[in-house]
Amino acid sequence: MNILLAPHGTRGDVQPMLALAEALRARGHVARFVVPSNFLDWLRARGFEAQSDGIDAFEMLRTAGSRNLMSIRWQMRYLSSVLVPKLFESVARASHGADLIVGAGVQIAAPSVAEWRDVPYVAVGFCPCVVPSGDCPPPVVQRQTLPRFVNRLLWAVGRPVTNIALRGPINRGRESLDLPGIDSVLSHLVGRTLVVAADRDLGPVGEDAPAEVAVTDAWIWDAPGDLDDRVARFLDTEPAPIYFGFGSMIAHDIPTLAGDAVTAARALGRRALIAGGWAGLDRHVRESDDVLAVDAAPHHLVLPRVAVAVHHGGAGTTTAAARAGVPQVILPHILDQFYWAHRVHELDLGPRGLPVGLVNADVLTDRLSRALGDPRIREAAATFAPAIGSRNGVDAAVELLERL
Repeated sequence: MNILLAPHGTRGDVQPMLALAEALRARGHVARFVVPSNFLDWLRARGFEAQSDGIDAFEMLRTAGSRNLMSIRWQMRYLSSVLVPKLFESVARASHGADLIVGAGVQIAAPSVAEWRDVPYVAVGFCPCVVPSGDCPPPVVQRQTLPRFVNRLLWAVGRPVTNIALRGPINRGRESLDLPGIDSVLSHLVGRTLVVAADRDLGPVGEDAPAEVAVTDAWIWDAPGDLDDRVARFLDTEPAPIYFGFGSMIAHDIPTLAGDAVTAARALGRRALIAGGWAGLDRHVRESDDVLAVDAAPHHLVLPRVAVAVHHGGAGTTTAAARAGVPQVILPHILDQFYWAHRVHELDLGPRGLPVGLVNADVLTDRLSRALGDPRIREAAATFAPAIGSRNGVDAAVELLERL
């Protein structure tokens, strides 16, 4: 098969698709990408054909800023006026010759393009909170402890709201492909098959999930190579340091957040390993004997050797920390990160999550103290790690795509 993989979003949306692509290639299929332009070099270095979808996701997040990203009004305006037109043009161009299209993240055009090409389409989500059910509210809702009937009500209310915001832009894109208009945006985007790729213990899909939902474990891709010598030496020194990294997220006040991280680690007599990520956290700390700043750190090599992982709660990072058997302190920024923070607390893998906008050094010190000192957290992290670490859903995903 010739399969077009069309993730749109941050690295958390693209990296699992890279895991899928390598598994597809190992089975003799051709996998190629249409992705945000900032991921092209990375994917091409892994030997895959990749085209730009017209958006630089890193530059978009940096320019938008954290306040806009938290605004539903801004999100809807950006989706309708910028993202939808660019995705329709770029995915349509990249789809030539595809036998199957797989979309992930904020991929709005791919279902229509697959219909235009008369090929199957598969939508992928990396969190159960993309599935309408009573187990959790829609991703834009932060509170995760609502009654089941309220969650179902929020999903029901969300359908007409989403239609108002996106049906017009999507139908204009479909008109450019000579396709008829749609009525329900959510039904259209999910299509006939929605694959939820999340670890069965960390993120189980609810029993009332729709029939079109298929489930695999998380798709794992571990970067090849070894640790930088400087990082390895830092990790070899006792006691184990605390890891701070927020992946592709851009927080409101980066210098203050970086300073709070170092202050909290020192208050507990621990060293701090700061991974800069897209926020550039590493540029706002001064290195010393107890602080090491790096641009990025391979999770599968670093996290098993730290005392606690402080992160944003992305699906990939949460799974990596659980695989490593390390306690987690989650500071969620947006969307599904609040779901993962709730699950980590519910499973005793870490203390209650703290929205990043509420962070200060004292509160962060308290959360870290709990993560380090609570025997239930240490025991749960150690107990879950072997099972989660043994699972990778990519082979099951390949078999599902082959059946289609």
